[in-house]
Amino acid sequence: MKISVLSDIHGNLTALEVVIEYSMNQGIEYFIIAGDHISDCPHPNEVLNRISKLKGWIIRGNREEYIFRTIDDTTVDWNKYRQLDSMVWTRDELESHNIEFIRKLSDQETIQIQDFDSIRVVHGSTEDIYEHLYPHKEDRLVEILNNIDEKVLICGHTHQQWSKFINGKLVLNPGSVGGHFNKETSAEFSILSWSNDEWTVEHHKVKYDIDRLEKDFQIKDLYHKGGIWSRIVVQSLREGVNRNIEFIEMANRNAKKLGYSRYKYIPNDVWRITEQQWNNKRDKLIEDS
Repeated sequence: MKISVLSDIHGNLTALEVVIEYSMNQGIEYFIIAGDHISDCPHPNEVLNRISKLKGWIIRGNREEYIFRTIDDTTVDWNKYRQLDSMVWTRDELESHNIEFIRKLSDQETIQIQDFDSIRVVHGSTEDIYEHLYPHKEDRLVEILNNIDEKVLICGHTHQQWSKFINGKLVLNPGSVGGHFNKETSAEFSILSWSNDEWTVEHHKVKYDIDRLEKDFQIKDLYHKGGIWSRIVVQSLREGVNRNIEFIEMANRNAKKLGYSRYKYIPNDVWRITEQQWNNKRDKLIEDS
């Protein structure tokens, strides 16, 4: 018995198709998909249409939660924040049947196959969809594992591929299919195998055509509608480094300098200043090279 374990596709159909093809060439029919299927990349409907037809188990992630928020909370003018341009584009792009599909997904699931050891699937953690679990924070992992009956815990969210056995239980993060930061321009996923009365895991990376992905950003007009955020997404995938986080950190520093102390979303004037600084920095790097 083999299962492909995926997470954090983020609307990247180009990467997803390569992962599915690789898995099926290995004779794998079943998939576990641990949330964050959409946002950032230009194929939210295509990704949801594809994964909804796979055999297996799917849960929602924090990006699906963001989409619900922009749909359900009508007290906020979501179009007003430049920080949310890409998210709003994804919301507006989603077809109604796909909105209903992600609404029906649970935030975690227990999988029991025959008499194999059971598996718990979460996006962040068993307690919080936004929590980041890391292999070096073993005390927290032990705490969570002690509170579940399952022998395997699958998590996502961090975009870091890792696995670890702790007190006879397996914890694994398959990394990110569509938002990978591995400096290899490769989609990440894992394969769970049941043999000799236990689950074992193998981590995989497969290359895909990132030039084609970038072209789709342009075709779908996400480069324009998503603004600087979308351009940095592609930059991050090419460089294998999370430049979007660097941009947000820079923006938060700018907000502090400008006297902003309490805000939920980065003010637009701060966003514009940070975008100019980012572009100037990139221009200088190009000149120096």
